[in-house]
Amino acid sequence: MKNIILFSLTAMLMGGCDHNHAPANATGGELTQEFYGDSFDITSSIPVSAMSAQLEGKDTLFATIDGIIDQTCPNAGCWLNMRMDSSVQKITTDHVFFVPLEGCEGLKAKAKGKAYFDEISVEMLKHYAQEEGKSEAEIAAITEPKKVLNFVATGVMIEGYKEPEGGAKQGSCTHDHGDGEQHDHEHDHEGEQHQEEGGH
Repeated sequence: MKNIILFSLTAMLMGGCDHNHAPANATGGELTQEFYGDSFDITSSIPVSAMSAQLEGKDTLFATIDGIIDQTCPNAGCWLNMRMDSSVQKITTDHVFFVPLEGCEGLKAKAKGKAYFDEISVEMLKHYAQEEGKSEAEIAAITEPKKVLNFVATGVMIEGYKEPEGGAKQGSCTHDHGDGEQHDHEHDHEGEQHQEEGGH
């Protein structure tokens, strides 16, 4: 009788291990990895915070970066912000592809594309600030163009995103970029597509 009970308990425990997939949970293997834009190799990347140092002495850096999403564009999904120590890094999609408008905050992400320093116009800075939910006073205080580290992605991978019940929010964006980047949305979506922008 004791042997039968022990066998039953052992079988239950073994069965539990098989159904729980403990190794997958431990490594995060069950989290979805959704690609937007071009798919790319995610096995090698640099932290978003290291991008500026990697770009030092160069005009352009082609790289895959990783970080935590702070916010995505709530109107069209044409940009996302990755968290930095005391700020955020904006990742733009050049309107070639779009990421979810909501539900991505705090999720891990990787982006492949091109980094370079660029001057963003007052008009575009105000537009971004409005989309980010900044106050009217904060928006009005933007009176000078700003040199920023720009990253234009050809593809983005978001880990663990779950579409809201009832479907994802649909967005629309009718603005033109005011930062000197007059994008040709008809062009082929390749890694070198932005070479014409200000010599970058």
